[in-house]
Amino acid sequence: MEELGYDVSGPSLLQMDNQSAIAVSKNPEHHGRLKHLSLHLFWIGDAVQEGLIVPVFVPTQDMAADIFTKALDHFKVQKCVAMLGLTST
Repeated sequence: MEELGYDVSGPSLLQMDNQSAIAVSKNPEHHGRLKHLSLHLFWIGDAVQEGLIVPVFVPTQDMAADIFTKALDHFKVQKCVAMLGLTST
């Protein structure tokens, strides 16, 4: 990011609406209980332990990324557009 001219002075915030995923990323002891996840996905736990990423809980109704991942009704699209700081016409 610094090569693109952005100041990176702290960890990146990763907004999530899955409290179980946040718990697993913060506590490596839970990894052994997750049989359905591939081991190559555990890099995020390492990044959290190193202080590069901070997972933050965001309620599902306030998840702006839904506009990119789900089919939404007009009201939710307008809400996501506003949360992203965009204007709609």
